[in-house]
Amino acid sequence: MAAVSFLLFAAGCGKSEDAAKAVDVNAQVAQLKGSNDAQANALSELAAGGPKSASAVKDIIPLLKSEDTVIRRLAAYALYQIGPAAKAAVPDLKALMQDADPSTATTAINALNAIDPSSTEGIKVLNVTQ
Repeated sequence: MAAVSFLLFAAGCGKSEDAAKAVDVNAQVAQLKGSNDAQANALSELAAGGPKSASAVKDIIPLLKSEDTVIRRLAAYALYQIGPAAKAAVPDLKALMQDADPSTATTAINALNAIDPSSTEGIKVLNVTQ
């Protein structure tokens, strides 16, 4: 699943509403209640839908608190792709900036910047090397 997360993140650099693929949002939302693999696949599909997946925001937000790091990161990435329509997720994404996993924390910051750039004013982003 980590490879899926990386590929999604890398692919998101040139996001565009026009490039968003048609996604059956209701079907993907139903999968968010399944196994971690089902959740990961659904989040990937919702991310690919971009702003067209906005109706799923309220269903994605709880996954920002998943015990699974990959699910938290994919949830933040999906919200990043949805953009400003995911404004309801801002408080949870701010909390996720403190995640123990640096990649997840960075994805949360990127999502906040895509949703509401003013929400990250004054936040220093550290370059973490291991």
